[in-house]
Amino acid sequence: VSDPIAYLFNTNNPEMILANEALSCIRATVTDYPVDEVMTTGKGQIQQEIRELLAKELSEKQIGMQIVNVSVQDSEPPTSEVAQAFKAVETARQGKETAVNDANRYRNEQIPYAEAEADRIIQAAEAEKTARIAEAEGQAARFSKMYEEYQKFPLITKKRMFYEAMEEILPDLKIIVTDGNTQTLMPLESFTTAGGNE
Repeated sequence: VSDPIAYLFNTNNPEMILANEALSCIRATVTDYPVDEVMTTGKGQIQQEIRELLAKELSEKQIGMQIVNVSVQDSEPPTSEVAQAFKAVETARQGKETAVNDANRYRNEQIPYAEAEADRIIQAAEAEKTARIAEAEGQAARFSKMYEEYQKFPLITKKRMFYEAMEEILPDLKIIVTDGNTQTLMPLESFTTAGGNE
């Protein structure tokens, strides 16, 4: 009671006026919000709006009462069917939040792995590129040097290239190169069999 004279003489039943105004302000405020906010997250804002609206209405009525605080304790749906539907919606919302959180966690786990894998692939590709360029440049330099030798001594260079190719292709063969005018003696061991000497 803020004004005892107004409380006693301006109206016959100030408590009933307060109750009616409170219900009116609650209905007017709650209808502006979605049901899930009324039941869960919007209570603080709703309480503030009801208090401000009720204080304004009581001031205009001049019944000698002042609102200090409004507290919404339990918000419940009007019927059991609505309550069940709300619970189903709330369960679905929680399931959605869980799925979103799981997806975000998975994404946050996979992104660093994918980025690291991408970096590894890029670095491997860069290393391969560098190695191939170096190999190509080395082959080009060897070819240029060989070509210079070929221009100076074509016949010798051809023979040397032939012998080098044979050495590479047939590495385990023993090749003896002669000029054709010498007599060749073959070692006797090359004609022996595994069972003994003949």
